[in-house]
Amino acid sequence: MKALVIYGTRGGATKQIAEEIGKILGEQGFEVSVDDAKKSKSYNVNEYDLIVVGSSVWATYWKWQATRFMRRNAKKLMGKKVALFSSGLAGGDPTQKEYAHKSIETTAAKFPWVKPIALAYFGGYVDFEHPTFFASFMANAMKKDFEKKGQDTSKPYDTRDFSAIRQWALDVAAKARV
Repeated sequence: MKALVIYGTRGGATKQIAEEIGKILGEQGFEVSVDDAKKSKSYNVNEYDLIVVGSSVWATYWKWQATRFMRRNAKKLMGKKVALFSSGLAGGDPTQKEYAHKSIETTAAKFPWVKPIALAYFGGYVDFEHPTFFASFMANAMKKDFEKKGQDTSKPYDTRDFSAIRQWALDVAAKARV
């Protein structure tokens, strides 16, 4: 079986999640391609048995390239085994569990032609000292809020749970075989 993992990322954290998902799918016998949604135009989704699409979340929205991939391939994704994931700080905050769950469901609803076999919202990553150009304004605002809460902002804040990511990828592999 062939799997395609497409991701939208701002600073690289979602890329690392996608690569981990790809690694686990590969260990489960899938022939895997992992790539940035920016480059996804070259992929023919008809060649894949499983398509996993994920994106970092910014102000409740997926990165536009991941959304564009979904819209561009709408007809081809009908009837395909598709799994969707988001990555953001809410995914790693136990007090935001309900919000994160609702957020990925809302994202999936934007693509009604897809009936996902799995949804997930994983934690995110912020480097307060070296934010990307795009994220620098938001990182500075978040930094002040985190400092008020006693969070050490001299080092990156990483809420990604790679054990949960690996388990989700195993579950996706099992569901894709059914």
